[in-house]
Order: sequence, then structure tokens, then C-alpha cells
Amino acid sequence: MKVLVSFSSIMSMNILAIGAHPDDVDIGCGGMLIKAVKNGHSVYLYSVTQGERGGDPQQIIGELRATARYIGAKALYIDRFPDTQLSLTSDLINHIESAVTLCRPDLVITHPMTDTHHDHQVVAEASIEAGRNVSNILSYEMPLTKGFDPHVYYDISDSMDLKLELLSLFQSQSHKMFLQSRAIKGLAQYRALQSRLGSDISFAESFQIVKVALDGNFAFLNNSSRIEAKDPVATQNPREMCECIYV
Repeated sequence: MKVLVSFSSIMSMNILAIGAHPDDVDIGCGGMLIKAVKNGHSVYLYSVTQGERGGDPQQIIGELRATARYIGAKALYIDRFPDTQLSLTSDLINHIESAVTLCRPDLVITHPMTDTHHDHQVVAEASIEAGRNVSNILSYEMPLTKGFDPHVYYDISDSMDLKLELLSLFQSQSHKMFLQSRAIKGLAQYRALQSRLGSDISFAESFQIVKVALDGNFAFLNNSSRIEAKDPVATQNPREMCECIYV
């Protein structure tokens, strides 16, 4: 199964992207999120940890804020669960569910269940349970993800350079090999070739389907067809969230 997804012809959607660590979302689906915002969709970001095992958390948080603004996200949620020590608890599920409740996402994007990083596995499982009432859930791929079998391809040929610029904002993580441009571009180029969806597609991000609901036009089902009004993101921080930063 392979699908090429485009958001340009889909009614405005709310997209919630969830990562265990501050740079996960940008690595996994930064190209998609940049294009989604340009096409009029609302993007919300949630980082479960502050990435303290990877450096100074205050610097990393500053970089995360900068990347959220670069994407054009509506809101950024930064939690304080312990980096590299995540476990599947009701507390974690409830925190993610609070973000789901606030954002009313039509699409949740999170880690794959089969990821070799323990934190990523935990966040994937927690996101799926927290998003049980969300119509569409996808899992994104990172350069170190193993055993990833793509179901969906998203053309980022026109946002590849923007994604690399986005990732360059994580200066504290620049020493990591998987954040280097050749790793990011190499994976995207390979997925574009693998998709066989046209020679004009030079770079692609790939995703696994957790669940997808299609409307009559075979596009992602949008919550606006099921609820009368959409009022995502409250004006105050939810009690369950440790921190909520609007960008």
C-alpha cells in the first residue's frame, strides 16, 4: 500500500504533532508541517520532555520555541516528563489527552509503535490511547527508525530546504549525525524514489497509518463535518499541562 497525500485541496484541518523530545517532530514531519501551515491548516506541537539528557534544557526549549515559530504553529506545549525515563502511565496519557482536547485535531502525528527508542515507543502508545476519538492518526519516520514500513508518502520537494533550515535552529543538537543535512536529505530522497510517484518528486516524508477515516472525496475526514463549531486551544493553560506556550 502506498498513498501520496496532499493537504492543498482539503478543508482547513487541525494537526497535532507529538514528540517525545523537542526535535522529534521537526525531524519526522517538519516538511509536512511547514507546507500544512502555508496551505491554511492549523498546526499544534507537543513535546513530552524538555530533552534535558541532550543538553541544557533552557537552551533546547529556546530552540523549540524558535522552530515552532518557524513552522507557524498555533501553539506549543512543552511538558516536563523525564527524558529517557518515560513509562506508559495514566498521567502521561492524560497529559496528551489534554492537548487533544484543547486542539481538537483532525489529524494526530506521532512516533511509530515499533521505534527502537524506548521513549518513542511509550509516546506512540500513549498518543494512540489519548487520541482514541481522533479520526486520523499517522506515525512519522526519523533517520534512526528501524523496521519502518511506509504506507503514506508526502511530497516535500518544495519544502526540503525549509526543513533543513528549521532543523538548523537546533544548534545544541548539531553534533548528532542523524540531524546532519545529508542524513535528512538522504532519507527523504530515498523515500521519494521508493514511492515511485513521479520523477518530479525529489524528496518525501513517509508515514505509517495507525488509523484513517476518509470522507466522500477520499480525503481525511475533517472534524468540522461532525461538530458544529471548532474552538481549539483555550486561552488559559490546562491544569494537566505543565507548560503551554503560544507562538
